[in-house]
Amino acid sequence: MQIELYNVSKRFGDITANDGVSLEIRKGEVIALLGENGAGKSTLMKMLFGLYPPDDGAILVDGRETSVSSPQKAMSLGIGMVFQQFNLIPALSVLDNLLLAYPRAPFWTFRHLFDTSTSHAGQILDYLHELAPGLDPHTLVRDLSVGQRQLLELIKVLNLNAQVLILDEPTSVLPPQEAERLWGMIRKLAEGGRSVVLITHKMEDVMACADRVVVMRNGKLINTLEREECTEDSLVQMMMGERLDREPVTTPSHDSLTARPAKVLIRDLTANQGLQSIRDINLELRPGEILGIAGVSGNGQHLLADALVGLAQLSAGEVIVDGVTLQSASRGPASSGQVSYIPEQPAVNAVADDLSLTVNVALSHFRDLSFFPRWAPEKAITESILDHYQVRPPNPALKAGQLSGGNLQKLVVGRELKDEKDLIVAAYPTMGLDAGAAHDIYQALFRKAAEGAAILWISEDLDDLMEYAHRIAVLRGGEIAGIFDPREADRYDIGRAMTSHQTDGSPAIPDTVAASQPRTGVSQ
Repeated sequence: MQIELYNVSKRFGDITANDGVSLEIRKGEVIALLGENGAGKSTLMKMLFGLYPPDDGAILVDGRETSVSSPQKAMSLGIGMVFQQFNLIPALSVLDNLLLAYPRAPFWTFRHLFDTSTSHAGQILDYLHELAPGLDPHTLVRDLSVGQRQLLELIKVLNLNAQVLILDEPTSVLPPQEAERLWGMIRKLAEGGRSVVLITHKMEDVMACADRVVVMRNGKLINTLEREECTEDSLVQMMMGERLDREPVTTPSHDSLTARPAKVLIRDLTANQGLQSIRDINLELRPGEILGIAGVSGNGQHLLADALVGLAQLSAGEVIVDGVTLQSASRGPASSGQVSYIPEQPAVNAVADDLSLTVNVALSHFRDLSFFPRWAPEKAITESILDHYQVRPPNPALKAGQLSGGNLQKLVVGRELKDEKDLIVAAYPTMGLDAGAAHDIYQALFRKAAEGAAILWISEDLDDLMEYAHRIAVLRGGEIAGIFDPREADRYDIGRAMTSHQTDGSPAIPDTVAASQPRTGVSQ
């Protein structure tokens, strides 16, 4: 199958998302569609998938102009798309979700009676075994890590036997080993004659598996290159245009922290939620400190973040901020005005899709709103966030569900950082963002540290953690497996703590953290 988008344009009110874009998708090739957040990449592919009608231009399939009027029409043509936001049912199992999307699913089945050893089941689960070996198909989706959910979405589309696959930021939530497995699968699909469009802003994706690179900026196609012609510097230049000079990201010095008393105490924190659990988490954070939490996806990071901000019930332990107990096992979970939370999945956990951006920003301080709110000041606050964080389109009346994943991430970060807080819990705050947007987010987040906030930063990007964090705690199997000073440790020390296992089941505490206290988990 060969597809051509010819002179395609799409407008949303006064905003032009795509401006006369022409793109050829050849059989058996991988195209990396590269650009900053808001460049128009996802909008272009959503037109190909039938979610938006183009305002101008045409879509040709095998040389014939075709109206792709709906996703059903796209799928009938052999076009499939995996979105950044998940379309899964958390209360059902992996197998149930695959059966719901499978075109030749059995007329009826019971979860516990479905024989996964049959040839029919094998067809449904083949890609699951290849992309996520060891994952039990009867596991409930709500117990999966974000990376596993991303792979499940991909498997659903692969099971449809689509000949053209559109993958929207597929590696943004995957740890390195799963990303490498996905790259191998993408190359295998292309070698088998399928076409893959990889919407991305990550250079690793481009260099690992792309045949051609298409760069977009401000809704226009800037250049099309063979991968061999590309360098990272040249691609960044094309993506960002003239906006390369940015102020460097700065963090409070290590020396400035040592004399400060602890601001946040996390004592014996223990919680269970589905298959996830955290046990005996002991940490301290000083004012201005950036404590990084590293670990392979699915080792309790999500539950730790929820427990800290009062979204998960504690089985034991407490969270104390400036001498005040905010969370405790002796009472139910509660939110606090002293804490900001940038969650792992903003589209699921941080916004109401059907409400405007103004209302979503106002919800962060809904307790302070009057019964009949004055919306003009709220609109002004929202416009300030949209402008500062370059959220596109910059329309405060737009519904949150209409934003792309990266722009939604920037909105939530801006909302959570607009006020002074004692503790900021940031779970993957730059996930799905391009290099320029990630730089701006780090700058804003760490500026809060300079103002005295304690920051607990969860990330799987070891390079960023080692560059910016004052200390790095490794979470493995729901427990702290070591705490490192990035000035002394290297990424291999941290990697071993993330993946190694002791024969007696106890966590391996590296020599670099021998000074950490059993009650606090930090070195004084």
